[in-house]
Amino acid sequence: MKKTILLVAVLTLEIMMVFGLAYAGGEKKGVEKEAVEKAPEKAPTEIREIKLYHDNPEWQSFWEEMGEASAQDIGVRAVPTAFETQVYKSRIKVDLPTSRAPSVFKWWFGYRAFELMKAGLLADLSDVWAKVEKNYPPGIKEALTIDGVPYALPFNVGYWVWFYSKAVYKKYNLSLPKTWDEFMKQLEFLKSKGVYGIGNTIGKSRWTSFIVPMELIYRVDADFYVRLMNGKAHYTDPEAVKAMEIWKEMLEKGYFAPMDATYVEDLPRMLKEGTLAYAPFGDWYGGILQQQGLFPEQDYGVFIPPPITPRGKDSIILEISPLCAGKNSPDLEAAKEWYVWYAGKHSAQILWEKLRFVNTVHITADEIKKGDPTLAHEMDLIKNYPNKMIRFWEATPVEIVEYAVDAFNTMLVHPDQYMVLLKGIEEKAKEVWPKYGVNY
Repeated sequence: MKKTILLVAVLTLEIMMVFGLAYAGGEKKGVEKEAVEKAPEKAPTEIREIKLYHDNPEWQSFWEEMGEASAQDIGVRAVPTAFETQVYKSRIKVDLPTSRAPSVFKWWFGYRAFELMKAGLLADLSDVWAKVEKNYPPGIKEALTIDGVPYALPFNVGYWVWFYSKAVYKKYNLSLPKTWDEFMKQLEFLKSKGVYGIGNTIGKSRWTSFIVPMELIYRVDADFYVRLMNGKAHYTDPEAVKAMEIWKEMLEKGYFAPMDATYVEDLPRMLKEGTLAYAPFGDWYGGILQQQGLFPEQDYGVFIPPPITPRGKDSIILEISPLCAGKNSPDLEAAKEWYVWYAGKHSAQILWEKLRFVNTVHITADEIKKGDPTLAHEMDLIKNYPNKMIRFWEATPVEIVEYAVDAFNTMLVHPDQYMVLLKGIEEKAKEVWPKYGVNY
């Protein structure tokens, strides 16, 4: 059993490579199902309510709209409650073993889902998948499966890219850097003009501290990153040290936005006004930018920075964000009805219109190109990056991630402590990996 999650991580790495193909086939499959998926002839007279928990307060209005739509369509209203991420992680673990368990909750797959599954807290969604698998691209179900049992439906499947300010690029007549050296020279140039380089800060969100070290480590050596995530390499190895030394230099040279800047309110404004050049996030961030009044290709674009060494080329980070069901929820059967609705066309349309997420075959390639040309451009870009790797947050044991995130937050304000921090993460890894059957 201890080895199960390692197999899940590897499987996900391979399976999710197919997701980019979903966009190419989406138009045809969506048309095929149009005739079968009809709206109800009249609104349900009885409305049942289920709990939906999530950790994105910025998306609360979206979930409220989804809840009202499902109430009108099938008579099941998902009532959303938003939590700050740190509070959320604790609240979920407190509520799941009880009758207060949420019927639907947004989570993270990989190690974080494994610990809930092992504790018997996740509902088996095999019966839901039997009805909705045709609505998803090949491989999605397998990526959300542990020991042969599917425990979630996808909320978002996306890639980690760097958003850049069109205002900055236009003002200074810049071209996207093709080498790492060009990237560093550009950051130095922008600093000389009073423009902040990178929007990776503490703000109100502790979790975001892992973003830049993750981006640097795999650009130094992608194979090393995978081995590090699986307990086959060490945080004090030369590759990790090199990445931290680069980060240290970037921090000491002042290439980052002020550390109190928030990624939901401040960074979008700074990208739009041209005081910030870059923001590294999952492509879900495009939805946040649009909610904050930015327009794709007009205010922002995306690019994938060049590798630091040849061993970092052709690689990109992949994230899958699942919706799970609490096994102890008293409303589990109603939740399963809601899940079937969620996999349908009406839900997909709201998800696309409000957040620019595409996780089913219902949204066509033409709709993507018309509604979000930046996302369409990204889909073209990732075809050149065959090595897709799971995000740090999900790819390695929770205990190591949580310790490292605190260490990385310290790094943001005390970059000179990078070796002490790396040694601390290494000690934590030595303590944790044997619990997962890994001889570290």
